[in-house]
Amino acid sequence: MRDSATCSALLHTYVQYKESDKAEALMKKMSESEKLYNEWESISPTKDSRVPNLLLAYYINNNHMDIAEAFYNRMVKKEILPGYTTWELLTWGYLKQNEVQKVLECFEKAITIVRKWDRDEKLVKEVSRTVEEFGDVEDAEKLLATLRRVGHVDTEIYKSLLRTYAKAAKMPLIVAERMKKDNVEIDQETEELLQLTSKMCVGDIPSGL
Repeated sequence: MRDSATCSALLHTYVQYKESDKAEALMKKMSESEKLYNEWESISPTKDSRVPNLLLAYYINNNHMDIAEAFYNRMVKKEILPGYTTWELLTWGYLKQNEVQKVLECFEKAITIVRKWDRDEKLVKEVSRTVEEFGDVEDAEKLLATLRRVGHVDTEIYKSLLRTYAKAAKMPLIVAERMKKDNVEIDQETEELLQLTSKMCVGDIPSGL
């Protein structure tokens, strides 16, 4: 069995050379992963978020969101800058908890922290599904605005927006015009949703219009 100092050095090497699979496997093999992380934290000058992200992922994947939040706060205090993966992990964690506001906050930080975001269809679908399920049109508008900022608005997002308005029995404003401005296609289902919501009470004016 490797001693913990050797494991800390190996973990640092794996991350430095982007061997994430080996780094994650090492963390899983260690029965005292927190101790391993503590030692890495004490000797590493890099402030590299990839190592703490492994432990953060472990907590979130095992439904320990309270521990994950405390651990994230520890990262911040140690001046470890969260990266895309950090915010993505927290987004998934809050999705499990159905904490919509925190989902939207972390999702926005995730996709705007990178120079160019490679769209994660599974994540977008789950975020929009959760927002739609809770039926808050302001949250649906926030999601649309966030995706617009990174150039990833599409027909599916607008349909989710319209279904959220329908669930809230409210009529959205100038959706067809907004879709045209965003160069988004209006398909048959979108047309039906536009007709359905046009018969409802007018909703509030979204910010940014």
